[in-house]
Amino acid sequence: MKKIGLTLGGGGARGICHIEFLKVLDEMNLKPYMISGTSIGAIIGAFYASGLSGEEINDILDTIDISTKKTEKEITSREKEGNKLEKFVDDTITDLKGYYKKFENIHKMIDISFFKNTSFIYGKGVEKFFEENLPVKTFEKLKIPLKIVATDYWEQKQVVFDSGDLIPAIRASMSIPAVFEPVIIGEMVLIDGGITNNLPYDIIQDECDITIAIDVSGNVINPKKVKAPNLFDNIMNSFVILQDSIIKYQMKIKTPDIYIKPQLEDVGILDFHKANDVLESVKDDVVQLRKELEEKMQKRSRIKELGDNLKDRIKNL
Repeated sequence: MKKIGLTLGGGGARGICHIEFLKVLDEMNLKPYMISGTSIGAIIGAFYASGLSGEEINDILDTIDISTKKTEKEITSREKEGNKLEKFVDDTITDLKGYYKKFENIHKMIDISFFKNTSFIYGKGVEKFFEENLPVKTFEKLKIPLKIVATDYWEQKQVVFDSGDLIPAIRASMSIPAVFEPVIIGEMVLIDGGITNNLPYDIIQDECDITIAIDVSGNVINPKKVKAPNLFDNIMNSFVILQDSIIKYQMKIKTPDIYIKPQLEDVGILDFHKANDVLESVKDDVVQLRKELEEKMQKRSRIKELGDNLKDRIKNL
């Protein structure tokens, strides 16, 4: 059996579609030899590596309350009248809490820290969510080896976690600058892995025969108006531009064997209320993955067969 490496990229709400690609592997009875992930990819990758199927992870999503209709655009484009600090703070906190109340579980995870000088959200609630829902809590107990990428803020480099406690590594990998509080592990101040490696297929490529990379980095949502972005749009869209630039550079050096980039239009990093639309939008991409996997597996089998025949001929000389 060929060693399949699976990389799940970062992209916030867009990364919910990773689940559909996991279902393909399940249906084909293909168990990854190794998984790598960043941010949302690290989250879903951890659940999958712990032994849950794509369908079981999807069932977790089905418990989510997505009745809140606020969108990222609505939250960030509201015109603020007046300049009173009290009104600004009240409106901001109301919007953030309203936006993040997407999941029955997640709204409990959001601990607003508006006056903290590092981020909007502490992240302690997120850690509690993982404590309550992840089947295992250390890398060593995972059923599939997993590598998670975060970024060392002060050293300005990627950090790869593959041993020890799982939850701090996930929290670090998803710490979007200014949104989630950085994670401190030892001497490292860690922020989102998407800053340095949003699609970390390169860290598993040498150990696998076939590498699959699912790229859910987004496009800047253009309001079709020539105007400067507001604070929140500026943070999120700058993050998207950075991620896309890094991946393009990375692809020039070495490409994965199978590269899938779903076209998810008008889905922002924080648009988790669009989960159903995201899952529905990747049907063609799911077909593409299945087709390419079948072709790669057949090709590898033919190469192995030719190699075995050559060895037999050499022995008979």
